Amino acid sequence: MMQYNNMYVQQIYQLLTPLVGEFMAKGIIKSQIQKLGKTDETVDKPDLLVLADDIRKGLVAFIGTDLATKVSQKIKEF
Repeated sequence: MMQYNNMYVQQIYQLLTPLVGEFMAKGIIKSQIQKLGKTDETVDKPDLLVLADDIRKGLVAFIGTDLATKVSQKIKEF
């Protein structure tokens, strides 16, 4: 199991892993953080709103709209 130093990134990882698996969770996190121009070390609370929406869009194909929306909402609450 991956361990991130950033608590927000770790929480997102722990939320995604049971839904899409460890490999996909790491890939989703990496691509979305890079899209923001950040690293997993520099993500902070204000970034969560954008990350939540972008992750939701990508998850719809894998877990459906309802669950993807719930995941997005949880990320926004971190």
